[in-house]
Amino acid sequence: MMGNPLYSDNIGKMCYNPAKNWQLPWYGGAGAGAYKKVFDPLVDSQFSFELIGIGEYDNNPSNLPVVVKIETGTANDFFIGFNRAFGPNVENDEADNEVTLVETGNNGQSYSQSSLKAHLTQGESYTFGNFAGSGRDLVITADSINIASAPGTASVSAVLQAACASDSDCADDGIFCNGDEVCINGGCFSNGINPCGGVVAGYICIEDNDTCSQIDGPISVELTTDSYPAEISWNIKRKSDAGIVFSSPSYATKNTVYPPSTTTLSSGEYTFAISDSYGDGICCSYGNGSYKLKSNNDLIAEGGDYGTGESKDFTVISGTAPNPTNPPTPIPTNPLTPSPTNPPTLNPTNPPTPNPTNPPT
Repeated sequence: MMGNPLYSDNIGKMCYNPAKNWQLPWYGGAGAGAYKKVFDPLVDSQFSFELIGIGEYDNNPSNLPVVVKIETGTANDFFIGFNRAFGPNVENDEADNEVTLVETGNNGQSYSQSSLKAHLTQGESYTFGNFAGSGRDLVITADSINIASAPGTASVSAVLQAACASDSDCADDGIFCNGDEVCINGGCFSNGINPCGGVVAGYICIEDNDTCSQIDGPISVELTTDSYPAEISWNIKRKSDAGIVFSSPSYATKNTVYPPSTTTLSSGEYTFAISDSYGDGICCSYGNGSYKLKSNNDLIAEGGDYGTGESKDFTVISGTAPNPTNPPTPIPTNPLTPSPTNPPTLNPTNPPTPNPTNPPT
């Protein structure tokens, strides 16, 4: 007996649910195989299959599957089985001769808590809303159940319903920076086109207020070191000639938030590059280091788990030129033209004609 809820030593013939049967090496081996099938609704939006119960696995001339996995693209998947009350499962406690839908984690490959999502009689359906985040509902239907034959079978169909016929059917998802919503294969998805053009075009998308901000400086690099700060270096280069216009200071203190390094760049295209001489980045093997490249506190790039290194191109479209490095033209050292040294012309020195000195006659 495998998990007997009937609390008896004499009864309790029942077996595992579909998710556990997928994990077990029984029925042709663990995981996908001849008797364990996988369907991905995001690849095939409509499919159908026929199941037999594990109690009649040894009477299976048509080689029908005992478990079908519905792939979601995540670690949590759905598993479908036919809970045929026969043989080693004849004293099952719930959902006799019904189609069962079970969810579990770890892709069904190792231990994970499983949960029963639904059990269906003939003609019943169950809907997985917004399947795998696609905006579309997946409908599972038990089309027919036949327990009069040997082996008993259950026919099941799955349809990923269309959410749209054109882009106009797709409502905005409320996220500004991921672009417009478009209709792709019946589902609504964001097209991922940055509405601001992106940092290479010189704009940063600001989700908080649905705006586009120019990259116009000052440019700052915020950095938190890991346990080996001496391995860290970064620089900013002009794309036109690969000239370095700004570079990192020496980092010496481990696991420390350093003050931002800031500069002002003129308009143009640049590349920010950060590297780690050991090749393990600054997160997360030996500490939780990180970096942020910003313009006016708006984020251009960030990271930490970059291995040997990584780079980011960006464009400054309206900036102020950095302070000149050449000294200004000095004040002229030639003296001014001196005042004239020749004295002015003197007043005449001849005395005036004296009055006559002869007495009158």
